[in-house]
Amino acid sequence: MKRRLIILFVLIFTALFAIACTAQTEEAKREQTETKTEATENAEDTKGAEEETEEEDNINLIGKLQLSESSGRIGDKIGVSAEDLYPNEELQVIYIDMEGRYNIGDDHYSFKGTLYDRKEVEVASGIADENGKWEGSFTIPEGFGDDHDVYIVQKDEKVAKANLFVETVFTIEPESGPIGTEITIRGEGLSWKMYGSLWHVNYDNKYTGMLTGVSTNGTAEGVIRAAGSKGEHTITIESGSSGTPFMNRNESAINYISTHYFTFTITDDIPKSTDPYVEEPPEPADGGIVLPDPENKDGVKISLDKEEGTVGEKVTLTGEGLPENSEVVFDWHTMVGNRVTPEGFSSEVWELGKTKTDENGTFTYPFEVPDDLGGLPHLIDVKIGDEVVGQTYLRILPSIVSIEPKEGPPGTLVTVEIKGSGWTEYDNALAVTYDNASIGYICGFNSQGTIKLPFLASGEPGYHVVDIYPSIYQGKMQLPDLYVKPQLTYRLDHPGTGIPALRTYFKVTEE
Repeated sequence: MKRRLIILFVLIFTALFAIACTAQTEEAKREQTETKTEATENAEDTKGAEEETEEEDNINLIGKLQLSESSGRIGDKIGVSAEDLYPNEELQVIYIDMEGRYNIGDDHYSFKGTLYDRKEVEVASGIADENGKWEGSFTIPEGFGDDHDVYIVQKDEKVAKANLFVETVFTIEPESGPIGTEITIRGEGLSWKMYGSLWHVNYDNKYTGMLTGVSTNGTAEGVIRAAGSKGEHTITIESGSSGTPFMNRNESAINYISTHYFTFTITDDIPKSTDPYVEEPPEPADGGIVLPDPENKDGVKISLDKEEGTVGEKVTLTGEGLPENSEVVFDWHTMVGNRVTPEGFSSEVWELGKTKTDENGTFTYPFEVPDDLGGLPHLIDVKIGDEVVGQTYLRILPSIVSIEPKEGPPGTLVTVEIKGSGWTEYDNALAVTYDNASIGYICGFNSQGTIKLPFLASGEPGYHVVDIYPSIYQGKMQLPDLYVKPQLTYRLDHPGTGIPALRTYFKVTEE
């Protein structure tokens, strides 16, 4: 009897253990699946930023390839020597590079990160001799820096391989000028990999902003303005994926990335002009957001005399092909809310105005650009009764309304009023610098595009440079950290809508 009880106990324990193991296995499988799913989503969102995107080629290399240099700069000539190739066969020298772009959500306002796609560039060609040898050269093409695979291709097969490191190089122009002079910082060969894709500018050891070359395929062109007193001022350009310069890289595993140092000489501490100004809107990266085409009824034509303007600017809306002597109502589409409170944001429609068509079914309606959000263009519906018969878009550009006061002693509280700031994740925030020192960011979503920027005047008597740059507010990408920093390369490489910089001065007087 005792023996039977022991056997029964063993059987029960074994069954319970098996059930527990099965449950743990299923739970582990679920966790593994969830982890893989999350990892896949993160990898898709940050493709090319958190890890290398070079594909592993399933190839059988029969030949040997040697380059005259293991590293170089864009435009350098590299010698090529290959052997053990297919004799008397044509060959191509293929250079592996990337194409970069910003990833904007289908909703047109969310920012997901950066994407890089591998591309093959033919840089030379020839014919192997009867011994399977070939010598030639190629010029390093414009594109991204860092490591690049170089292949010999014969019979549509990769038969030999080598590696070439392409250096990142920066220059500045001009090297001298009065306070307020635009200094253009040009870089070529920025990497697509995380550590070399994001660079930072320090002016007189003060953080100014970041340089990117995502949609410009490794080429960066940033702009800052000369600030400070007469004499020499230092400019340091340093990489750093965590959103700040990495200063002792020589002791790190990425010590192959160099720091770049420059000097700018201010020749006059009085600027050529002290008037505040907003730059012309630049072209957005990758061509920008493409909104759906306006929908018009057959024969209806709706147009504006300008596609964009600042708050209060005169605009004229015209229409033709409509029913005669009919009342026409204009609906203005916008967003209302913020990204901070639980209420969030949502779309709203306001009545812009109304008029009547004439006996020919046409109308002309002059109005002022509404005091509303900038960024994406606003849809305007043209309605007769409850029916939308036509549509068009109007974009609001940022503008400087006032700066009060314009001068005063150190400690003066200054307020710069701005209209037309944006609301999307890539233009929700504007980054502010004072004498090329980044001091914070501003946002006008909750106030429908109006910003009142306060700051305390500081520094020696004279003119001090205040600049407001586009930035990227938030997104799904983790590294490199692109967020809420002045994007100095905004003229060529800012995603979304093409946002200009806003520039002004404050004159510090004696106490």
